[in-house]
Amino acid sequence: GAVSATSAPPGFARAGALADLVDGALAGVVVDGHRVCLARRGGEVLALDDACPHAAFPLSEGDLLPDGSVRCAWHGARFDPRTGAVRAGPACGPVASFHVLVIDDVVNVPLPP
Repeated sequence: GAVSATSAPPGFARAGALADLVDGALAGVVVDGHRVCLARRGGEVLALDDACPHAAFPLSEGDLLPDGSVRCAWHGARFDPRTGAVRAGPACGPVASFHVLVIDDVVNVPLPP
């Protein structure tokens, strides 16, 4: 296939195409060796570390709920995908969240430090 001339901005890496993300669902991707959970709601994409801080289960295996929160499939912990804050236990600490840039329908996430 054709390769887009658009490259990721400095400090960011391509995480995939917006068209490949299902609206209202989660997707797990690997960016520069780091697992990231992407959450799409309409044209907005949010990103979290793809490991629940409670027991390290992949958040991308869970659900994006109607209230916008991400629910871990293993024990039901819920997180705000904008901030990573815990909305419901058993997790007692936040999950890392990342700023996402969507440029020309390409999803870009920050490179891990």
